[in-house]
Amino acid sequence: MSVTFAPAIDGAPEVNMANGNAAQILDLLGYTFDGDWTEAPAEDFLGRVLIAQALTDVATDDAHGRPAVHERNWTECGRRPGYLADRLTALHRLATWAVDNNTTVEWH
Repeated sequence: MSVTFAPAIDGAPEVNMANGNAAQILDLLGYTFDGDWTEAPAEDFLGRVLIAQALTDVATDDAHGRPAVHERNWTECGRRPGYLADRLTALHRLATWAVDNNTTVEWH
């Protein structure tokens, strides 16, 4: 399953990521991930992205990524080093677009 972030306008840029990665990003942004559709004012979302970008190096171990975990029939995929920073950069572009176009940011 995945989560898509997008401004509330058709044809707007989108950022998609797996649920586990989206949950960690949303946690960095100060939102609770409940798996349901949610929206936020673009200015608020942009501010949270900027703060998360500033704190990524001290709030996460993004520089080392996360190894995959395999246990019997269950696998949790890993995450490459720098993934969170890359996704936050994409969300920064999306949030700036949303602010410039006077709309909200949604995720579901």
